[in-house]
Amino acid sequence: MYFSKLTLNPRSERAQTDLASPYELHRTLSKAFDDPEPEQHRARHGVLFRIEGGGLGGVPVLVQSATAPEWDRLPRGYASRIDGPKAFELAPHVGQRLRFRLVANPVRRVRIDGKKHPRRLALVHPQAKDGIEMGYLDWLGRQAETSGFAVVDVADAPFRLDRKRRVGVEEITKARIPHFGVRFDGVLRVTDPEKLVEAVRKGIGPAKAFGFGLLSLAPAR
Repeated sequence: MYFSKLTLNPRSERAQTDLASPYELHRTLSKAFDDPEPEQHRARHGVLFRIEGGGLGGVPVLVQSATAPEWDRLPRGYASRIDGPKAFELAPHVGQRLRFRLVANPVRRVRIDGKKHPRRLALVHPQAKDGIEMGYLDWLGRQAETSGFAVVDVADAPFRLDRKRRVGVEEITKARIPHFGVRFDGVLRVTDPEKLVEAVRKGIGPAKAFGFGLLSLAPAR
């Protein structure tokens, strides 16, 4: 896998437009991957990304991919600094504690007549309440169980990716669908190294083209 850190140029109009619409950022990042079907770059090249908090020098975007990107394909002046791509491998072991960050889109499938429906509902409460069968902390616990780790400690910060509301289905495009998200920061304990590595590679949860799902790990002190 490869890791890159792009600091988007605050003077670049294209970069600022992409930050306001992460789906457009996803499309711009596709230019760094040589593919005859650029709209499929995320799945074909295992691309995951996350927008981090920025400052006067620009907004950092973390990018993980299965193949090495060619960042010189990006528009001129788009990034003020590019670190990477740097190849890396994970070798976690059972019982190891690691710090993690995950910005996720926690949702559940709607059930109609006892069957799962394609429609999904955002889990906007941290825990189950008022007849809701699960909250986003419950969702994280379930994801952890199938991804080879257990959550030891976590801090959560919910947010809305797009606060703009529209009236009428015709006014909502795929690139501007609003998503509820939660940033999880905490410590995990490895229970299954292979599953954890696969979770890092594939990402966790839906809406990855909007900047969700990238699981970042670091040594726990």
